[in-house]
Amino acid sequence: PARKAVEDGLTRFVPENWTKTYYNWMDNIQPWCVSRQLWWGHRIPAWYDEDGKVFVATSEEEAQKAAGPGTKLVQDEDVLDTWFSSALWPFSTQGWPEETDALKAYYPTATLVTAFDIIFFWVARMMMMGIEFTGQAPFKDVYIHALVLDEKGQKMSKSKGNVMDPLDLINEYGADALRFAMSRLAGQGRNIRLSKQVVEGNRNFSTKLWNAVRFAEMNECGAPGQIDPSTIERPVNRWILGELAACVEDVTRGLDEYRFNDAAGALYRFIWNTLCDWYLELIKPLLAGMDDGAKSETRMVCGYVIDEALKLLHPFMPFVTEELWERRAPGRASDQGFLMLQSWPKATGWHDPAAAEEITWLIDLITEIRSLRNDLGVPAGAKVPLAFVNASNGDIMRAEAHEEILRRMARVDDVTLPNEMPPGAVSAVVGSTVAALSIADLIDVSEARKRLDKEIATLDKDITSTEKKLGNADFVAKAPEEIVEENRERIRDWTARREKLRAARKSLEGI
Repeated sequence: PARKAVEDGLTRFVPENWTKTYYNWMDNIQPWCVSRQLWWGHRIPAWYDEDGKVFVATSEEEAQKAAGPGTKLVQDEDVLDTWFSSALWPFSTQGWPEETDALKAYYPTATLVTAFDIIFFWVARMMMMGIEFTGQAPFKDVYIHALVLDEKGQKMSKSKGNVMDPLDLINEYGADALRFAMSRLAGQGRNIRLSKQVVEGNRNFSTKLWNAVRFAEMNECGAPGQIDPSTIERPVNRWILGELAACVEDVTRGLDEYRFNDAAGALYRFIWNTLCDWYLELIKPLLAGMDDGAKSETRMVCGYVIDEALKLLHPFMPFVTEELWERRAPGRASDQGFLMLQSWPKATGWHDPAAAEEITWLIDLITEIRSLRNDLGVPAGAKVPLAFVNASNGDIMRAEAHEEILRRMARVDDVTLPNEMPPGAVSAVVGSTVAALSIADLIDVSEARKRLDKEIATLDKDITSTEKKLGNADFVAKAPEEIVEENRERIRDWTARREKLRAARKSLEGI
């Protein structure tokens, strides 16, 4: 029955490949010695008379009754194997064998989270005991988590000196940082490589979120509850609501499918990049402007988006999100309940293509300008003249609408609309938009060419050597899968970087 429950889909393993391990154990079952010589445990319910005859009963009284009056009995001194006792856990903890309310409410349960090395010792035995004594499999899903290794992919052991005590990490970086780090690394079928640097990076994420809430607080972005996206007018606000809707879908799907790294990764990108790096920067002119309608709308949307982000992040970082939930609206926890009791955000699928296209254009343009400035060595504080060459009516409207943002975030000046490329300028292309930066007077062009040529040559060498390594069949076959994928990812990153540098180098020709 325990095997059939998995075959029939009553219980499933996640990742699915562990089903084979379960079947292998069930198909090759061996006799089980259930007695152990331990101090603690369920004492074996067997009594012996002076002739060694055994009486198995639920109590000493029952055994004595079976043995007959006056028969001297001694109970077996051994206890049951720990896994025998643990096999009873899902239902025995709820009051079984009595039909208690707790047993009816909590058995069977939804999900068991455990490690692969006790699939037979614990999972299979819970399945057998549960079906035998209750008629139902004890859980619907069995999530098999990965091994936690050190940063080099080695198993942790005291002899190696590479053990990382979770309590030490929590004391240094906080429980939230460790939880989020583990979640972001928890890809199905992959072991987790943990390091202090990874945990520290997620502590920085928590700080970034805290600062975002402080920004909202200083700019009077309250807690509006629910809002109707169709009533929102400003493109940047309609855009962030669309990004939030996409994030809700991604996080919900990740959790439903036990792809915790996908869910955590979607949250990281939305909160760190989309919300903090872009949205909060893009709305500063609206919050500081004289348009009261735009200011009011932006405060409302900003507050709503942060609150929804806290709800999504709460399963991963419960402590900081609960604190910020109350901090954002003092008294809310007592009036509306703790954050952990709030309804999960609904996947509405809301999206405004026009707003998304406009804001994506702006973000891509600023990103390209920043990248080009950095690659060419333009001083960080220098204001670079910007020209939109042969601009379309759409480009002109966008340039005028977002000129203040471009000046501040891309460090440009003198925005013009010529028909031809200005002398001494390099170009950044975003879609059909050609943005020219006049940099000839701001850099040493000869030195910039030499530096770019050197960096491109280094990347060529790194890419060639790594491709050669991946071309070795023995390396690919013997190296851990994560090492192989790490090398492939390096090639992708290096190749993308090389293309950007080549484009920057080409732009210097003729200057």
